[in-house]
Amino acid sequence: MASHNPAFNAALRTGMQSTQLDQQQVDGEFSRITSAPFTMEGVTSKVLTMFLAVLAGAGVTWFLELYALLLPALFVGLGLGLWASFGKKVRPGVMMAYALVQGVFIGALSGIFESMWPGIVQTAVIGTFTTAGAMFAAYRFGWIKVNERFTRIMTFALIGYFIFAMVNLGFALLAGMSVYTTGFGWLIALVGVGLAAFTLNLDFETIRVGVQQGWPQQLEWRAAFGLTATLVWLYVEILRLLAIFNNN
Repeated sequence: MASHNPAFNAALRTGMQSTQLDQQQVDGEFSRITSAPFTMEGVTSKVLTMFLAVLAGAGVTWFLELYALLLPALFVGLGLGLWASFGKKVRPGVMMAYALVQGVFIGALSGIFESMWPGIVQTAVIGTFTTAGAMFAAYRFGWIKVNERFTRIMTFALIGYFIFAMVNLGFALLAGMSVYTTGFGWLIALVGVGLAAFTLNLDFETIRVGVQQGWPQQLEWRAAFGLTATLVWLYVEILRLLAIFNNN
């Protein structure tokens, strides 16, 4: 399109060139972001960020004794966790909110248990990191093979345990009954610890495959979320097991 006005034509050409240049810059930046590879360093930084959010939530809840937030944090954390896990889009904000709310939950739970059995939280923390370290060593040296069969068995086991946990929670809230108060409670809690511990191997494998295959960088958040969620779950299961042993 041209005009009989030379000044207008020059301005139009300049504007078109500027628009094209701006669009090229945007496209280049978008390409750079979306093509950035999945790295171990990226996952590690995101795990640390989420872990700090967990610690912040737990610390505030513990020191201010906000134990009444236990059940609200449990249900909000469950909702955020399901959203982050099954949502098609990667949402770092949802994952960070999950980490913060889970921190509130374990802070309240830890405070209640510590008031009943002094020293139990320290033991649970040591047990969590010791178990995680042992699982990493087992994975790193190939003592545990994360193959298709292992993944399939763990998937069915995790689905079954999740259904059991929801049913048990329902009975505990509505009828005041829980399997953990029975004589077999310690055995169920031990199964929970084992499942959480072995789930760490699935998280380690996810990170390894992501680095090896060069997944998109945004998937680092999913890997970090999975590992953080499993560590929180492992801590809760160990804390519950220790509480059962201390109560007997």
